[in-house]
Amino acid sequence: MSYVFTGVVLPERAVLTLPKFTIKFSHLLSGAPGTATVSILVNQISVQIDSGYEWGVLDLRNVVKGILQLQLAIIGFLKGYAYDFAVTRVINHRREIDYVFGIDVPCISKPRETTNLEVALTELRGKVLGQHGVFVQRCLSDLLSALKNADDTGFYCYRAIESLRHHCAAVHGVAHAGKAVQWVKFQEVSGATEEVLRAIKAEADPLRHGDVFGISEDNSVKLLTSTWEVVEGYFKSVINESRDSSAAAGPSRCPTS
Repeated sequence: MSYVFTGVVLPERAVLTLPKFTIKFSHLLSGAPGTATVSILVNQISVQIDSGYEWGVLDLRNVVKGILQLQLAIIGFLKGYAYDFAVTRVINHRREIDYVFGIDVPCISKPRETTNLEVALTELRGKVLGQHGVFVQRCLSDLLSALKNADDTGFYCYRAIESLRHHCAAVHGVAHAGKAVQWVKFQEVSGATEEVLRAIKAEADPLRHGDVFGISEDNSVKLLTSTWEVVEGYFKSVINESRDSSAAAGPSRCPTS
């Protein structure tokens, strides 16, 4: 059974053409085997997957992304070129699959369809640009990486939360206390339980130590959902604290002459 994936190497202004090559692979979790024939012609990607396994489209896309990422990583090492890529479409005529990949991750995007982006952006910008904002910046960057890099989701999710622990410690004056004290304070502010935080850490630990660690689509959904709940709980608390402080200060007054 054949699946054909198409995409593009970015940026397109940096032209890349590679000779067609074929490699064999096996899925990290299921062990399902397959063969990938890869063509990159003037940055246009075509990958044909031949496998007897009935793949989930997203799982197979992640396999294809891993193959492409490796080739571009080799080029980056050999030449110092920082290419990126996008996989945009998959076709399997036998299974009547013709799917264009979007940029959304449904488990995160669907519950937030009604989010007022303008209001939310304004509230978060103050935290990103304010004192200790670098920790929030790192958190948000890692969350974006978690959405983009399926195999490393656990690593980025936990590091994002660790950045918020540092932010929480700085804001609440426990930056020089031990980690145990900082985690207790973070749980208090975010409303996250130790059980949830340890579950996220468990998904990250192998990756943090350089091990190879696959993750199923179901576990990825659970991990992302838990992480977003923790982060949103923290941001909500911090934003509410700022509002309360502003209200307590009262309106500013101009000095009288």
